[in-house]
Amino acid sequence: MDKKLSLIWAKTGMNGDGTWHPLIFHMLDVAACADAILAREPDSTRIRIAAILGLEWEIARAWILLVVACHDLGKACPGFQCKWENMTGIDTGRSPNTDINHAYVSQIALTEILLEKGWPDELAELVADAVGCHHGNRASSIRLNYLSGDRRAIGKGDWTQARLGLVDAVLNVFMPVQNPVKQTLSGPDFMLLSGLTSFADWIGSNEEWFPFGGAEECGDLPGWFQKRRHNADLALDAIGWEPRTPLSSEPKSFQQVFDFVPRPLQQAVADVLVGLSEPAIILVEAPMGEGKTEAAFFAHLELQRRFGHRGLYVALPTKATGNAMFKRTIKFIRSQGTHRKLDLQLLHGGTLLNDTFQNLRLSGIHDPETGGDIRAGEWFTNKKRALLSEYGVGTVDQALLPILPVRHNFVRLWGLANRVVVFDEIHAYDAYTGTLLIHLLRWLLALGSSVVLLSATLPPSIRRKLADAVSADLPAQETQYPRLSVFCPGKEVNQIHFEADPGRRLTLRLVGLPSDLPSIHNALVVHLAGGGMGLALLNTVQRAQDLYRLFSEGEAMEYEGHRVGKRLSDGTEVFLFHARFPVDRRQKREDQVLKAFGQSGCRDERKILIATQVAEQSLDLDFDLIATDLAPIDLVLQRAGRLWRHARSFRPVEEPVLLVAGLAGDEPPSFEKPLWWGSVYREDLLLSTWCLLHTKQNITLPDEIDSLVQAVYEEQVDIPEFLAERMNCAIFAEGKAISERQQANMAIIGFPDDASWKEVKFEKADEDEPGLHRSLVAQTRLGEPSVMAIPIFSADEFDPAKELTFDLSKDFFLRAVNLSRKGVVKKLQKRGVPEGWKKSSLLRNCFPLVLDAEGRWTEDAMVRLDDDLGLVYQSKEAE
Repeated sequence: MDKKLSLIWAKTGMNGDGTWHPLIFHMLDVAACADAILAREPDSTRIRIAAILGLEWEIARAWILLVVACHDLGKACPGFQCKWENMTGIDTGRSPNTDINHAYVSQIALTEILLEKGWPDELAELVADAVGCHHGNRASSIRLNYLSGDRRAIGKGDWTQARLGLVDAVLNVFMPVQNPVKQTLSGPDFMLLSGLTSFADWIGSNEEWFPFGGAEECGDLPGWFQKRRHNADLALDAIGWEPRTPLSSEPKSFQQVFDFVPRPLQQAVADVLVGLSEPAIILVEAPMGEGKTEAAFFAHLELQRRFGHRGLYVALPTKATGNAMFKRTIKFIRSQGTHRKLDLQLLHGGTLLNDTFQNLRLSGIHDPETGGDIRAGEWFTNKKRALLSEYGVGTVDQALLPILPVRHNFVRLWGLANRVVVFDEIHAYDAYTGTLLIHLLRWLLALGSSVVLLSATLPPSIRRKLADAVSADLPAQETQYPRLSVFCPGKEVNQIHFEADPGRRLTLRLVGLPSDLPSIHNALVVHLAGGGMGLALLNTVQRAQDLYRLFSEGEAMEYEGHRVGKRLSDGTEVFLFHARFPVDRRQKREDQVLKAFGQSGCRDERKILIATQVAEQSLDLDFDLIATDLAPIDLVLQRAGRLWRHARSFRPVEEPVLLVAGLAGDEPPSFEKPLWWGSVYREDLLLSTWCLLHTKQNITLPDEIDSLVQAVYEEQVDIPEFLAERMNCAIFAEGKAISERQQANMAIIGFPDDASWKEVKFEKADEDEPGLHRSLVAQTRLGEPSVMAIPIFSADEFDPAKELTFDLSKDFFLRAVNLSRKGVVKKLQKRGVPEGWKKSSLLRNCFPLVLDAEGRWTEDAMVRLDDDLGLVYQSKEAE
């Protein structure tokens, strides 16, 4: 190898000690990491990676490793070498331009070299683009054209020859025998290659695993690669990147997996899996409590074994539902008796508060019988890397970010590729988030993943959108509910009906109430006169707090040192649970709610939970009586699914009763002030639901779920003449939903099956940077602007200029509360993030809410933090 080439440096010592690492070595280091990563992947991943070039894996491997190695080829230019010291003797010209992105130089240079090697034009350009964006973002054509003409940056002919010499040196290590046969890259091809490159570069750039080499060692490049290949294996061992082998290598029946006879739903899923010949979308529509989660876990086992999927991600609508699923996922994985180490991550913003996750991160779970370990590896806790973990549970937001133009979105897509991805409660999203989800499903199928969708109350339009997304045809006459639908690209949707568990069939009595809170309070007291477990589910935090106040003062109830409710003089226990508590207090309330109202909770005396939508989905709660504010029909039915959820030998109430506030009277209430329900839900859906339920006396679950949901969402409800004008106005106002869908269509990186993904989108932040306008942030959900506020008490001795230790920052962060009230948000943003917080990884996006001795905000005394109520807005305006 030419000595000049061995003197081109890639990295220098951090302490200015004069040490440096040759570029050729770093190129081979990263290629070795890519090779080690792919070696631990299932065969299906290697086959898919090879298909990027249209070759078999054994032939494609050499080219894949070469192009990954060339990710930093652009460091061989005067603009980069003169950032430190040019030791090559190659002429740098006068005044080299060191203000460059070397990755974009790599892209320009690699394109030219691949074309010289005989690659097709478009394939060469896109492959170079894929490896050139390894720092997280792609270069626009304007930027590339400008850089191509900047000889002060990229150098003249001798530098071009140097870059060609480096590529030839790498070619001599890998010795490709056949050029690619593909003419271009698809969107999924591009994301897989760019994701692999960034992942390998992150590993190969760690000096602990890849210490510097010396120029004198450049005489044996194949030997260097083999040595660093061993280092790559050690590095992957260190971060917990184990070989991706199935949890179950042999087929098992459902009963073998779970040790109980499958319900009809679960047997239907097992049966349909037998007929699958390729990854698909499996949609399960079944009543609450039918065992959909176990069916999804079983589907993962079989899909992973048959199609070589590399792991599992379960996406939930909220942090609370994610926490509950995390525990169930650990239990499921442990039950499979794995003989190797597994990594399991929890992906949402509240992991510091999740004791289960923190214990898994710090100590893990070891099974002495099988020798298996489940851990949450530290390396994967970084937000950009978390989806690379083999197993994960989190919010749907984390799954949606990969199709938005955020830095390293392709790494996240690589993490979800060739995986089983489960989405629970898919009916829970508005038009914007729901549209993003449909687009994500298109990408997942194109990346070789299988998808399992779960819902109890799904509007028919969602099935139509799924069919359109995969170019499949729904049957002219759809199968009756409950049903299983299998969506395979280009094929007719296969639908199967199964019987709901007859033991869970429930006819509940429907009772309308006025919308005022005293009526709800009185109804709860009367219907629970003999004791029992009651739920009052309100549409706004304000109503939940006000209803809680209507119950008399009582003895404070605490759980692990935090206030969670009150015990009245008659022994009744009243709990309050909503999203406007500081996160540490909210977590304790969530834990207490699961303990008190879960399947095995102590059900003596009378207990009443007053909650908002945080108790609506995925939490396994069981009540004797439910009172709910009027909501769209699917959500009313979801709430009803917590009524008499489990079989019990005794209940203190004679029959299941669902009390619906706002349903009584000759006409629906105004959904504006003071209820503000119209700010939470579409008014046309509220009106249709009112008309549908107003005269009903009973609902039978699950028999009527599908027909009731279809009636509202397919506009099959008869609207009386006196409501016609109000309905027409509501429908006209709901052009908002169309706008939200259009916003979602424009927000994504493009579609996987056309050329739209090739457009370089304006990069957006994937978190709320201090002072950053919402238009600059990638949004997975729409809504009013919100901020994370940190309650600051007088004992904290708050100093905005003081930098905080990590421990103190963590203490502050654990009391954060998310606020969305416009006036409060504006005042906090105007004050800004304290200078002392801006360098904190935890507090850099947070705003101090300084409180006086009585818990009132010093900026506005109408805002206060109450131990029992959470954050209270004294005024009667909407949030």
